[in-house]
Amino acid sequence: MMRARIGPALALVASATLWGVRGAGAQQSMDARMNSVRTGTVRFTMAAAEGVCGNGASWYRSRDGRPTSSYGMWNGSPVNREIETTCDRGPVRVVIERDAGDTKAIRMYVGGRWRADTGVTDLGTVSTRDAAGWLLNVAEQGPEKVARTALQAALLADSVNATPVLLRMAHSESRSPDMRTSAVLYLAERAGERVSASLDSIAYEPGDREVRRAAIMAIARRPKAEAVPALIKLAETLPDRELRQIAVRALAQTREPEAIAWIERNLGRN
Repeated sequence: MMRARIGPALALVASATLWGVRGAGAQQSMDARMNSVRTGTVRFTMAAAEGVCGNGASWYRSRDGRPTSSYGMWNGSPVNREIETTCDRGPVRVVIERDAGDTKAIRMYVGGRWRADTGVTDLGTVSTRDAAGWLLNVAEQGPEKVARTALQAALLADSVNATPVLLRMAHSESRSPDMRTSAVLYLAERAGERVSASLDSIAYEPGDREVRRAAIMAIARRPKAEAVPALIKLAETLPDRELRQIAVRALAQTREPEAIAWIERNLGRN
């Protein structure tokens, strides 16, 4: 019996190890390409995720047909009846300013095309896994000035699983409350029991109230069948009265019969 268990276990370890080696190799490759430019400008393009489009000046993202975010003055809204704005499916364009071996600034665009510039190191189109891995590392460990844009760019890349990094950032006391809040809100767009459990635990963690508030609002953005019972639990058991009230307000905004019935039964308790 023990020998039968050892085989699959070794296979699992070997698989994980090989994945780690490939991931590390890709990260080193991207790091090496960045580090080859001690001072100057580097740029690259990568494939955009489903639902991400732009025209160079502005970008737009949707998930499952629902708009989730936009940047710039986007003219493709329903109120614009006369003109249909072109929204190209990517690519995501990233520009990195380097100085003395450090990344000092990151800029991001979607769609459009590069202006001719002979003073730029152009890496061309790169693997989204390699590029997003590098960007997520900057988001998790770099200074906030560049971390925010790095995270946003990584989340627009095609077929990238950023959930593990977002979970670490959401729980990390080494990141600023603003960065932790951003990670929490981005987690709200991702499915999975692990994400839901993490959001729930953040709401109970002692510490920055804004991060905990963001976790409650992120739970409220989950599918209603998942959000309502979680919000009821928070409204009943959170030690912090103000946070309980936030959970109650979020419950009311769902307009679900179960939520309304709970509020009517507990009116005035919180």
